Amino acid sequence: MPAIGHAVVCGLDHLGLRTIDELRARDEVVVGIGPTADAEEHLTEIGARLVIGDPRLTRVLREAEVESAAVIVLTGEDDLANLNAALAAFELNPTIRMVIRMFDQELGAHIPTLFPDAVALSSSALAAPGFVSAAIDGETGTRFELAGRVITSRESADAALSPHSVVIARLKEGRAVDPLPDAAVGDPDLILVDVSEPHEGDSSRGAMPVPPPRPPAHRSAHPPANRRQKVVPGVLGSRFASPEERLMRFAIALVVLAIVSALFFEVVASLSPLDAISYVITLLTGAALPANTDPVAANTALRVYAILLSLVGAAIVAVVYAFITDALIRSRLLQTLGRRTVPGGIHDHVIVAGLGSIGYRVALGIAARGVPVVAIEVSDDGRFVSPARAAGIPVLIGDARHPEVLQQLHIGTARALVAATSDDLVNLSAALNARALVRDDQFRVVVRLYDPAFAVRVQQGFKIRFTRSVSQLAAPAFAAAAIRSEVVATVPVGDKRVILFARLRVPAGSKLEGRLASSLGRVGALRILAVADPGSNEARWDFPADEVMDADEEVVVAATRAGLGELLHLAANRADPSPGSADAVSRA
Repeated sequence: MPAIGHAVVCGLDHLGLRTIDELRARDEVVVGIGPTADAEEHLTEIGARLVIGDPRLTRVLREAEVESAAVIVLTGEDDLANLNAALAAFELNPTIRMVIRMFDQELGAHIPTLFPDAVALSSSALAAPGFVSAAIDGETGTRFELAGRVITSRESADAALSPHSVVIARLKEGRAVDPLPDAAVGDPDLILVDVSEPHEGDSSRGAMPVPPPRPPAHRSAHPPANRRQKVVPGVLGSRFASPEERLMRFAIALVVLAIVSALFFEVVASLSPLDAISYVITLLTGAALPANTDPVAANTALRVYAILLSLVGAAIVAVVYAFITDALIRSRLLQTLGRRTVPGGIHDHVIVAGLGSIGYRVALGIAARGVPVVAIEVSDDGRFVSPARAAGIPVLIGDARHPEVLQQLHIGTARALVAATSDDLVNLSAALNARALVRDDQFRVVVRLYDPAFAVRVQQGFKIRFTRSVSQLAAPAFAAAAIRSEVVATVPVGDKRVILFARLRVPAGSKLEGRLASSLGRVGALRILAVADPGSNEARWDFPADEVMDADEEVVVAATRAGLGELLHLAANRADPSPGSADAVSRA
């Protein structure tokens, strides 16, 4: 961000507040705009100012001094409201930089053409890879493209497994994290990233190579017949049986009743087997009596049994007809609505609960990895229900908190559940019920929680290993975009830390120009990965130790929040004109 001017952040939800925290951690002057005074105490504590009102109103923007601001960050959940506020801010300050939260990426692609200095970011697109990798790969496995290379995170006990591996964290006791350590060969519990060339055949758009799907080690490609023994018994009892199962039960009961009754009439009424069966069918269906059967001449026991059989049979037949009609109509409706039922033989799949903006992208990301995925949404009118079905993802309408609904999703043969609704309580309840149903330590539960601090408490209190906060994963990218830095990806490590991967241009005359690239790194905060020449999409990952940073070159880094902030501070400040200062090495 320029040396003069402040940042205005509109929308004080979790993402907005987290973005303000990120900006204040880099000593930026921030004004927040929110509808109420709920966040005033927090903003005051961190040294930010609050303006109460609607950012679409010129009066409110003037109070936030948008005319003199360097950047405005719009983090609201409504694309149209964000665009409206951006237009209002542009009228007051045509040179202001804009960072706009935009879920609709097609609309977001037009933002740079609408404003001279603007970028559109999607919080769900930034955060979804963290959920996908947790569900499929566990602790690590995040994959993204950076400066012409494919970056994949993984766990390892040996820092020297590959010359193209970079250590980004060390997990300590209690899942505490030592970020960007100076690791030695053989150090335990390391998290690394592997840097590799894109696979041949990848699209020109830079899509990640998708490996063929393979089941995890604890499950075979064809699950054993007793796989459901790990599921708590009794859930598929008569109370929660599916319509098809109930239809089969009533049909079996009808057949058994017919056989027993035929034997009874054959013995008591001395009928032939054929006549006995005919008599039973007559009583059950209400058709005419056989010609050789006289009900008046029949004894009392036979007539009483015939009456009871007619009543019971009529009820059972009516129920069977009702189930058949229901199945036919429901099947036709499902075809008309385009709804896909959950395949009966699905296994080793991931269940995504909640098809909101984040759940939809998570489901697409899992499908893109070649892993089967099914989704559940509480309402058929959900915004992303139809797009998910159009993408070939089976969607079940129901409440993910209910065990019987989880059973319909075949949770007994699933590899993971991602609880990604917009309600923390629903996510936690669904996760705990899933854990109660599946007694398998390899079954992963990934829970979306808004508050990062609460997410840590849930991990420790409920022993849920994987919790993810969208704001924690996305806010660093919004803050970096506000100060003209490109955060390409965030890799979660441990419970509440992330490592940022970013590209930063070296401004002419800044304190970065003329510095040795190797001198910029700092253990625990910043690691220089590569250097890119001006205008080049490719980067030199094996740059020499005496590489000097020139103006307009780009540096590719892995950093903590503080480490990236230090680098941005150097980029934003002019170099000391005194002799020899350009090559001085700062370790502040």
